[in-house]
Amino acid sequence: MLAIAPWPVLLFSALGALSEAAEAAGEPAVTPPVAVGSSDVAYPHGASGDADVLLELIVETDGLVSGVVVLEGDEPFASQAREAAARWRFTPARRAGAPVSARIKARVAFRPKQEPEPMPAAAEAGTPTMAAASQPSTTSPPAAEEPPLEVTVRGHRRDVGQTTLSVAEVRAMPGAFGDAFRAIEGLPGVTPLVSGFPYFFVRGAPPNNNGYTLDGIRVPLLFHIGIGQSVIHPGLIDRVDFFPGAAPAALGGVAGAVIAGQTREPATAPHGEANLRLVDAGALVESPLGGKRGSVLVAGRYGYPGPILGAISSGLDLSYWDYQARATWNLTARDTIGVFAFGSHDRLATPSPSADSTAKPIEQVLSDFHRIDLRYDHELADGRLRIALTGGHDRQGAAPTYVNDNSAGLRVEVEGRASEGLRIRAGASVRLDAYGFTENPTRPMDPPVPSTADPPPTNLAASAYADVTWRIGSRVELTPGARFDLFASSRAEAPGAATQVRTTVPAFDPRLSARVAMTPSLAWLSAAGIAHQYPALRIGSIPPPVATVPGFPLGERQLQTALQVSQGVEMSLPSDVIVTATGFLARWSGLTDLTAACVQTNDEAPGQPFTWVCPDSRPITGHAYGLEVLMRRALSKRLGGWLSYTLSRSIRDARFTTPAGGVDLATVPSDADRRHVVNAVLAYQLGARWRFGGRGLFYTGAPYSQLAGTLPVPPYNAYRTPSFFRLDVRLERRWSFGQSGSIALVLEGQNVTLSSEYSGAALDCRDSPDMPTQCTHGKIGPITLPSLGVEAFF
Repeated sequence: MLAIAPWPVLLFSALGALSEAAEAAGEPAVTPPVAVGSSDVAYPHGASGDADVLLELIVETDGLVSGVVVLEGDEPFASQAREAAARWRFTPARRAGAPVSARIKARVAFRPKQEPEPMPAAAEAGTPTMAAASQPSTTSPPAAEEPPLEVTVRGHRRDVGQTTLSVAEVRAMPGAFGDAFRAIEGLPGVTPLVSGFPYFFVRGAPPNNNGYTLDGIRVPLLFHIGIGQSVIHPGLIDRVDFFPGAAPAALGGVAGAVIAGQTREPATAPHGEANLRLVDAGALVESPLGGKRGSVLVAGRYGYPGPILGAISSGLDLSYWDYQARATWNLTARDTIGVFAFGSHDRLATPSPSADSTAKPIEQVLSDFHRIDLRYDHELADGRLRIALTGGHDRQGAAPTYVNDNSAGLRVEVEGRASEGLRIRAGASVRLDAYGFTENPTRPMDPPVPSTADPPPTNLAASAYADVTWRIGSRVELTPGARFDLFASSRAEAPGAATQVRTTVPAFDPRLSARVAMTPSLAWLSAAGIAHQYPALRIGSIPPPVATVPGFPLGERQLQTALQVSQGVEMSLPSDVIVTATGFLARWSGLTDLTAACVQTNDEAPGQPFTWVCPDSRPITGHAYGLEVLMRRALSKRLGGWLSYTLSRSIRDARFTTPAGGVDLATVPSDADRRHVVNAVLAYQLGARWRFGGRGLFYTGAPYSQLAGTLPVPPYNAYRTPSFFRLDVRLERRWSFGQSGSIALVLEGQNVTLSSEYSGAALDCRDSPDMPTQCTHGKIGPITLPSLGVEAFF
C-alpha cells in the first residue's frame, strides 16, 4: 500500500530550512550558462588570417547545446565554429537555483598563433563569450577580450511529477521519427491502446481521460494515426511536458494525464527545415519581419503511406496531413500580438467485407480539427501576461457516425515572481462547444445513431486557477494550488424534442506538490490532487476512444472525478544519469470506459436484420496503483538512452448485463490493465557523423472476457491476450553545408520485428447449437513502418 505524503515531516524540514531563505534572497535572478571542459576550436585547414564568428547557442537544462546558428562569419571559419560549438558543454543557466534552458551568444575568435587561447575570465564569471583555439603559429597577437553579450533565458520551472522532453533529445529516439510528442510513448506509465496508434492508457486512466494542449490550446489528438508523427511539425516545438498525474492547477478539465506542448519563440534569423520520407514530406520556413519587429512561420506535412501499408497489410488505407502558420508583431518592447493557426486530418479505412466490388471502404477512424488562436502577450518585470481568443472545428468518429464540434474560447494566463523564493501562476478561461452528429453509412447493416443515444449537447465550461511555488532555502519547494471549474451542459430532452435540459455542476480541485533535496544528489518528490472532467454521453455506434461527447446524461449530475497521489525519489548518478522511482495511486468515479463497444448479433442469419447489444454504460468506479522506474541519460549525448519499467494494476467496479437479462456486479481488471510494461531506448554517436539507435517495447497481454452468444459471462476480463514485443531502429548520417546548414540521410523502422498484436476487444465469435461459443483472438497488424528519408536544416 502506498503511504500518503508525510506532511508533518515535510513541514518540519521546511521550518528547519527557513534560515537559508535570507541567503537565497541574495542570489541573482538569472545565472547564465558557464562553459565547462574544453571549448577549443581548431583553426580550419588551409585557411589564413584572422576571423571572428558570432554564434547563437541554445543551452538546455542538462548543459548540452541543442541548437547552433551562425549570426556573423565567413567560411570556412563559420562551419568550423558551428560544428565545434555543438559539442560544447555548460553548467546550465539557473533561475533561483533551478536549471533552465537559455539562448546565448558566443563569439569565436580565430587567430593563427602558436598556443590556444584560454577562456576569458569574463566567461568564467557568467559571460557567454568564448575565444577559439587555433593551429600552431607564431605570428598573430591574442584576441581582444569581448564585451558581455546578451543572455535570453528560455527555460521554465519544472513541476513535481513532470517529465520534459526537448526536441534535441527526441530527434535521436528510434521509432519516434524525430518527433517530440511521439517520444511520450517510451515513458513509464504509458501503454498504447494498440501499438502504433495515438491512444494511450496512462496510469490506468482511459485514453479519453487524457488531455492534450499546445500553447494552452486544447486539441483532440497530438499524433497522426499509425505513423508516429505528431500533428505539429517538430521544428515548431520547443518542448513537451508530460504529467501522468496531479498536474499543475493551470492544466485542468481532465481526470487523467496531461501532455502539454510548447512552441518555440519566434526566430531572430531566417531558418527552415525540410524532410522527405517514403511515406510523407514536410517543411518549415520562418523569417523575421520589419527589422526583427515581427516574424512569420509556415509549416506542414503531407502523408502518402497507402501503397506501402497496403503491401504490408492488405487493404489498409491511411492518409494524413497537417498545417501550421504563425505571425507575430512587437507593438512595443514589451507588447506583442500574434496569430497562430494549425490543423490536421487523419483517415484510416479497411476494405468492405461485402462481395460487391463497388462497395466503399469502411472508415475505421476519421479525425479532422482546425484551430486559430489570436493572442496578446505582455512582458512583466519578471513574468508574462497572455490574453488569447481561440476558435475551432473538429470532426471525429468512425463509419457510420461522426461527432462535430464547433468551439470558441477565451483564456487569460499570468505568471510572475513576487520575490526570489516566491513565484505565482494564475489564470481564467471560458470555452463554448456546440456538438452535433453526422451520419455516413458505408454498409446496409451499419446502425444509425440509435434513439437511445443522448442528443448532442452544447457545453459551456469556465475555470479559474492559481498556484504558488515557494522555495524555502535551497532544499525545499512547496507548490499549493487550487482550481475552480464550472461544467454546464444543455441539450434536447430527447432526439428531435424542443425542450432543453440544462445541467450545471461546479468542481473544486486542490493540488499540492513538494520537492525536498535530502542530499545534493537525492530528492524526495510528492504530489497529490483532485481532478474533474465532463462525463461521456451515450452516442451509439461510435467506439471510444475514437470519439466521445462530453455532457451530462438525462437526470445525472455526476462528473468524472480522479484522486491522484504519487510519492517518489529522484537520484543523480555519475555520468549524468538520473534515476527516478515513483509509486502512484489513482481512484476514479464516473468512468464509462469498460467494455464500451457494442456487439453485433444475427451475423449468421441470412436475410435477417442486424441488431446491436450494448453493455451497461452507466458510470462506474475504479482505481489503479503501481510502481514506475526510469533510468535516463540524455539522448543528445554521445551515448544516451533510458530504461523504463512499470508494474501496475488497474481495476473497475462494473455492471454487466447477463444472458438472463439481469445485472451482474463485479470487480474486474480494466481493459487498460497491463501488468508489466518495459521500454529500453539506446542511441550512440558512432563518429564521423554517424548515429545509431534502437528501442525495444514489451508489455504483457490485455484482459478480455469469454462470451456466451453475444454477452460476456463471468468471470469478466479473467483471460489475457498474449504479450507483445516490438523493436524500432534508427541510423543517421549527417553532413554540414554553408554557414549553418546540415543534411542527413535517415534510415528508420518502427516495428521491424513485424510483430502482430492480439486484441481482446476483437473476438470472432460464432454460435453453435451443440457446443459453447468458440472465440478466436483478432489479430491487429503487423503495424510496421519502414522509412528512408532525407532531412535538411538551413
